[in-house]
Amino acid sequence: LNRHGVSNITFFTDSINRFTKMIQSLDIVTLVLILSSASLAFVVLYNLTNVNISERIREIATIKVLGFYDMEVSMYVYRENIIITVIGAFAGLFLGVGLHRFIMYNISVDGVMFGTDINLSSYFLALGLTLFFSVFVNLVMNGKLKKIAMVESLKSVE
Repeated sequence: LNRHGVSNITFFTDSINRFTKMIQSLDIVTLVLILSSASLAFVVLYNLTNVNISERIREIATIKVLGFYDMEVSMYVYRENIIITVIGAFAGLFLGVGLHRFIMYNISVDGVMFGTDINLSSYFLALGLTLFFSVFVNLVMNGKLKKIAMVESLKSVE
């Protein structure tokens, strides 16, 4: 620093340590976002399935009275959920690319720019987790379908 023309000294190890701490804090934020998204996915899918079953209880009871097996009744209701989940997952993957780029450009700070490339494995992981939650909710709601009382549901006045 005593030399003419030298105003600042930066050690690479200090820069690397600062960058490592910053990335570690981003890992925690990412984990919180993933857990929040998973909780939201479960709640939304559960509520949609619950409303779907409640609204169609007479229709489901009629199908059960006609002699459909439990698995056939379940697939009758869950087929819609699976189709909607697949459509929503692919729409989310498509829209997520733009959102990812927007976020990465806006969080860049002096001297640090994050990449906008997304690994192919991230797409498969997101799609797999979405499908997992859909199947999990369907399994949880399967008990409600089995408990539908056929005669009482058909007697009810709407």
